[in-house]
Amino acid sequence: MSISNFTTLRRTQLGLSIVELMVAMALGLLLMTGVIQVFLSSRQTYAANEAMGRLQENGRFALEFIARSARLGGYVEPVFEGGKPLALVRPSCTGLPGTTPAELCTSEGGGNASDSIGFVFQPPVTEGARRDCLGNTITENNMLLINHYSIIPATATTPAALGCRAYKFNTATGNWTSGPTAQELISGIDSLQVLYGINTSGDSRSANQYVSADRVTDWNDVRAVRISVLANSIDNLTPAPAGRNFVLLDAAPLAFNDSRARQIFSTTIQLKNTF
Repeated sequence: MSISNFTTLRRTQLGLSIVELMVAMALGLLLMTGVIQVFLSSRQTYAANEAMGRLQENGRFALEFIARSARLGGYVEPVFEGGKPLALVRPSCTGLPGTTPAELCTSEGGGNASDSIGFVFQPPVTEGARRDCLGNTITENNMLLINHYSIIPATATTPAALGCRAYKFNTATGNWTSGPTAQELISGIDSLQVLYGINTSGDSRSANQYVSADRVTDWNDVRAVRISVLANSIDNLTPAPAGRNFVLLDAAPLAFNDSRARQIFSTTIQLKNTF
């Protein structure tokens, strides 16, 4: 092969043609599209898992807060200077000492509106102090406490939440002292529903029927409470979950128009201090 032919051959092998560049760019775009799709899918999956984890956590914590007060309902220490209280606050607020504020009353929401419930007890000493549902220290020993749970409605900027308001009754002065308005305990709780366990067979130690607050004829017969909350993911999900109705205990169905995930959490707690 002559030197001129070799030089021509080398020149034909340098660089890429326009067609080759276009093919390479097309393949690169296809690869980048695939990578972007995988990235977006992973991002959505992570966001969904994080939101569902928060939903599960909120639902469990909401039940635990209420269950903790329910287990203490009616509790007083042996040296308590006063009569033993009923474990629950009646819807009429009757049976409590002193002039009882109306906002203490357990309430039946009706329809799909949320219920509220109040538990009465002497707060025990835990980790060196007596505390209410908001974590506030109670300095008086001879004191009845009511933890009243309700739903704080959603606003334009904040989701609905489980709230609690604490009331103290000083047996020395005969007065009720309330804390601030209901404070948020757990965010992302849309609804609270409660049923009350009574026994219609004559056995006072257990419950065989659960009824709403407006159907309880004698609150001394209540032996358990069944609690249900509806928790949401707080953040909207993409894609949005399929629309559905949520039915909590005996309440009417609830439906929502946002893109949040939701789940119902329920538990039943026996009232230990009613005997």
